[in-house]
Amino acid sequence: MESIELNVRNHMKRTETVQYPDFDQMLSSIEKNELRIVDETYHRPQRRKTSVAIIAGVSVAVLATPVYAAVQYDWSSILSKKPGIEAALEAGYGQQVEQSVTDHGVTLTVHTAFTDENRTVLLYTLKPEEATRGQEIRYDRIVLKDSSGTPIEGHYVQKWNAEQGVYQGYFETNWVMTEELSKLQFSVTNVRYLEDLEHEIHWNPNDPGTQQFTIQKDGIQTVKIQPFASSPGQVLLNSSVTFTDDAVQEQTWARIAAYDSLGNKIRETESPAYGTSGATGEYASQQKFSGQLLKKKGNRFALVYTHEKGRTDGTWNVNLSLSRKQMESGSFVKTLDIPLHTWPEEASIRELVVTPTQIRLVLNHQDRRFRMPYQTLQLDVGGRVFEGEVGLEESDSHAGKTVLRFEPTDSITVDIASLKNTSITLIGKERVDVHKGSDVPVRLTDISSQPQTIRTSYEGYPVHWTYYIKDNNLYVESESPDASFGGINQTYFVEGKESMYLIPQFYFGSGNKHTDMYKNFNGTDLDLYVWNYTTKNPDDELRVKLN
Repeated sequence: MESIELNVRNHMKRTETVQYPDFDQMLSSIEKNELRIVDETYHRPQRRKTSVAIIAGVSVAVLATPVYAAVQYDWSSILSKKPGIEAALEAGYGQQVEQSVTDHGVTLTVHTAFTDENRTVLLYTLKPEEATRGQEIRYDRIVLKDSSGTPIEGHYVQKWNAEQGVYQGYFETNWVMTEELSKLQFSVTNVRYLEDLEHEIHWNPNDPGTQQFTIQKDGIQTVKIQPFASSPGQVLLNSSVTFTDDAVQEQTWARIAAYDSLGNKIRETESPAYGTSGATGEYASQQKFSGQLLKKKGNRFALVYTHEKGRTDGTWNVNLSLSRKQMESGSFVKTLDIPLHTWPEEASIRELVVTPTQIRLVLNHQDRRFRMPYQTLQLDVGGRVFEGEVGLEESDSHAGKTVLRFEPTDSITVDIASLKNTSITLIGKERVDVHKGSDVPVRLTDISSQPQTIRTSYEGYPVHWTYYIKDNNLYVESESPDASFGGINQTYFVEGKESMYLIPQFYFGSGNKHTDMYKNFNGTDLDLYVWNYTTKNPDDELRVKLN
């Protein structure tokens, strides 16, 4: 079975090349109640269901006096993406909790808690039953509640520690304590033990048509595979899975596995996208392979899916009493008013919040669709670099505010006392701008199963449009030889006075190729409009001094 860390990378696109999120497409899909984005963003899954290791849950913690942990664990592996927390832990900071609850042979322990003006983090272990140790586990619910029983939103990551027979994990939330003392309850409901199963399918990689296979097993009904010629030498597999059990669809992670004649796994050439919503609600995935490797003789193919092998029903509650006594002395908050003039929307940096484990910038703006037009965000703090990301959940829920969070690149806590004499600079690299599409349509004529390509000048950029009918659906591919053209985000046609949007199919981070689908198309001509498109300027750099 593949490790939790691999599952996290696959689900959340933890490729260390940051891909620019398709915010307009995301927002439009949300407004239309259909999230169909294939492109995935840094540290933000586009998957519509629960991730393997990151679940909408909760965490809480406190940055207090140095303590000595009652139970010694090595947290460096699980905190490899959280060097600020790791540094605080190594320095001996954190509120010692060491509270456990055991039921049905399962023990949940909260070990250490951290909190500051930016976030709260909780380190925990879960010891499963003896007979089921080491398997991937999930929970029906994992949540933290305040004293009134209100859930506090957050997420978790965990990993199996074979030597000590426990799952080590951390909970993280943007929730910050506002009282000197908080009474909370951390709760896990129903532990589910999972495994990866394979069902061999006799897929023919040399057949360009759609192939469907009946599974009728473990709640899975069928899997359909559509191959598409992608970039030179690449084959894109678009697979869709239908289920006989809705509960299975909500919890599984299905994908196509390819093996060579020696039984070695054939790896994807780009990070795959799993669990997007298909045109009729099926579970859709996109995987790109080398065509040469995929079509070799002797290859074997299988549908791999997550299956619940067993479960332990019950509820594990840990009551916490956390203090924020020293939180004020470990944080630095500064009100700013620094306008940002490098893009059309009016915006300004309004607040800087520095803690020993993280730095947060708060931006104010008028347009709720505002976005930072840079793929890479960093803070230079006296020569020390912090990597940043946009807090999407905060941007979406608070109109007029965008939050940027920055993690240190090394395991050294921030020296709050020295900040007054330290230069802090916001850096943005690799600019990507989103533009509204033109009112002039792209005309597609003589549409048939035979692919046709037309070349247009779209808003001054050369764009090649390839369109064809496949399985009664119209596919429209757009691509530009100009590397500064970021790509077409979504297309639509007008029927009466209504705009009818095509369904985005494939939008990977590399290049600018994009594919939309018009389901059950039966015409021969179509006027197609572009909703929006992006342009790229990889050499553009933003630098804003914050003090």
